[in-house]
Amino acid sequence: MDKRDVRQLYSERFPKSKELHGRAVRVFRNGITHDARFVEPFPIYMTHGKGSHVWDVDGHEYIDYFGGHGALLLGHAHPSLIEAVNNQIVKGTHLAACHELEIEWGELIMKLIPSAERVEFTNSGTEANMLAVRLARAFTGRNKIVRFRGQMGGWYDALKVGGSAPWNKADTPGILPCVVENTIAVPVNDSRALEETLCDHDVALLVCEPTGAYSGVTGIAPSFFKTMRDLTVKHQTLLLFDEVVSGFRYSPGGVQAAKGIIPDITSLGKNITGGLPGAGAVAGRADIMDLLSFKDEEWNLNKRISHQGTFNGNPLCAAAGVAALKVLSTGEPQKKARDIAMLLRKHMEEVIQKRNINGCAYSDGGATHLHFGDCEIRDKCDKIVCLNSTKVRPELLGRVLSITLTLNGIHTVNRGMDFFVSSTHSQNDINVTRESFGLSLSTMLSEGALNGYV
Repeated sequence: MDKRDVRQLYSERFPKSKELHGRAVRVFRNGITHDARFVEPFPIYMTHGKGSHVWDVDGHEYIDYFGGHGALLLGHAHPSLIEAVNNQIVKGTHLAACHELEIEWGELIMKLIPSAERVEFTNSGTEANMLAVRLARAFTGRNKIVRFRGQMGGWYDALKVGGSAPWNKADTPGILPCVVENTIAVPVNDSRALEETLCDHDVALLVCEPTGAYSGVTGIAPSFFKTMRDLTVKHQTLLLFDEVVSGFRYSPGGVQAAKGIIPDITSLGKNITGGLPGAGAVAGRADIMDLLSFKDEEWNLNKRISHQGTFNGNPLCAAAGVAALKVLSTGEPQKKARDIAMLLRKHMEEVIQKRNINGCAYSDGGATHLHFGDCEIRDKCDKIVCLNSTKVRPELLGRVLSITLTLNGIHTVNRGMDFFVSSTHSQNDINVTRESFGLSLSTMLSEGALNGYV
């Protein structure tokens, strides 16, 4: 890379993306449609993807580790999804009626997800969490929600508390004080804190992202799964696994099947359709889901939980979902993605160590993560599940890494430190990524971006 800094090179390398962003900022605030796509000085505009690769408007090709925000375990444009969607789209995308495909889709979910005695479709993972929280409150007659600090839960008000420090405040303006009061965030892997919270408060639901915060950035100790289940049973609190990312990605039956811990309710999204928009479902115990049932007039008026959603279980999503879950049910895509993610982690670790950078890579369930900086438990870490909940991920460093990787042909989340692997990533992809990652770190070292980390 020449002597110009990465921001200057970036601005010059992608003129068409720069031009499109100039149009976008006159339409969308910040010029983007999702916070995770915020990049300075501007984001890259993509035209298409195939397998593990994507292409931008300036003709550049990238190895893709953004992975549709974790939704594309099968990669871009999987042949089975293309066939299913093409066959359905000529028949209709939205019939405003029941259809056979929605039944087949739901049956597949019930077959794969251990907690799924009944299924209800939504249009996104956030919507699934909204319905799950409402079900829990109605079923228990309690108001409080407990979740783990730093975990992700979509943009629903009740789960936009405790995502970042200080843990007792909303993560964004516009959330009512009463919502904040009814959501309690506790440290993950802390049995005493969880026990005391469940004991001291009338808690309807414990919400857990079972791979850990942001798909494994901070993981969950294997022994803590049983602790969660035992304590929620003891205190008559329902347990929700937010498997919006991990469902069908971590294993065909999600984290719950792999760990042998069955929650009361599960929220699903993303890979439930193989990445097609409109992906969401709540799966859970039959007695909880019975709150959605139509019964007599008094029940329907005072006790039944209503459930709408114009595009719930629509034929296009159902067709994609059936096709995707048939492939994912074999377990082969998950195994390949896990193996590739472990190989990516190994190579990234070697690159980091070779340059004497204070950092590490770790991987669990088809995603690889980076951490730069001190870690008091690094020597005890298996590099699979990170249990350091006090680590800090410098935002500026991540953004510099992201645009530097872009210049070297790697597409990532704008944080720059999370890499979603698909079943279509190849050995060659990993070899190229190793070289690109090494070039990126060398550039950052030469420009001083890693000062304090060597």
